[in-house]
Amino acid sequence: MTVEFKHVMLMVKDVTASVEFYSKGLGLRVKTASPGWAELDANGTTIALHAAENPQRSDSPILSFHVDDVHSAMETLTSMGAALEGRVREASFGKVAAMRTPDGYLVSLLQPTTVSK
Repeated sequence: MTVEFKHVMLMVKDVTASVEFYSKGLGLRVKTASPGWAELDANGTTIALHAAENPQRSDSPILSFHVDDVHSAMETLTSMGAALEGRVREASFGKVAAMRTPDGYLVSLLQPTTVSK
């Protein structure tokens, strides 16, 4: 199984305000920003900000990983005590699943859509 760590994701109420906090308050470089999603460069580590109506502390941070097969990764993690949080979503950018670890943390699994030429 191929796994690549991508970023730390924080669920926030107001992405724009959070971008200002991290960029102006801490000097982090803004890589991308929209009202629903932003990415900041924290000296080589990406902090992703994701809009949520009622973010809970238990939802954040989320460790996000790219995997080559989301269902295989889910099966392996389930066998180790993780539980699927919600359903597997199929977005334009790939298949996404959230898993709750045995310790209660969220892990996001993304099987990116491959672009055929």
